[in-house]
Amino acid sequence: MKQYLKLELLIELPADLEVELIKPPTPQVNHPIIVEPEKIIVDSDKKMTMTVDEIAEKLQVSTTTIYTMVRQNEIPHIKVRGRILFYRPTIEKWLMNTE
Repeated sequence: MKQYLKLELLIELPADLEVELIKPPTPQVNHPIIVEPEKIIVDSDKKMTMTVDEIAEKLQVSTTTIYTMVRQNEIPHIKVRGRILFYRPTIEKWLMNTE
C-alpha cells in the first residue's frame, strides 16, 4: 500500500505580489467496477478489505486453499496484527490479470 507525505510550505510574499491559488481537480467516482469471472462488485457501501472467509466464498474455494495461496504469495494480501486481509481493488485487478 502506498503511503504519502503531506508537506506544507510557508513562504512570506511581498505585499504587492498578486498570487492565484490553483486547487487540484477533484477525482470523479465512476460507476461501480464489475470484474469477471467472479463478479466482485466494488460499491461505496461495501468494505474495502475482505477476510479469508469472504475471499474463499467469492472465489468458491476452501479457506485452506486461500491460506496456501497466501503462504506461497500467490494472492495479494496484507497482514494486520496477525490477521490476513485482502484489499478489494487489488484483488479485482489480480483477478483480471489471472487466467
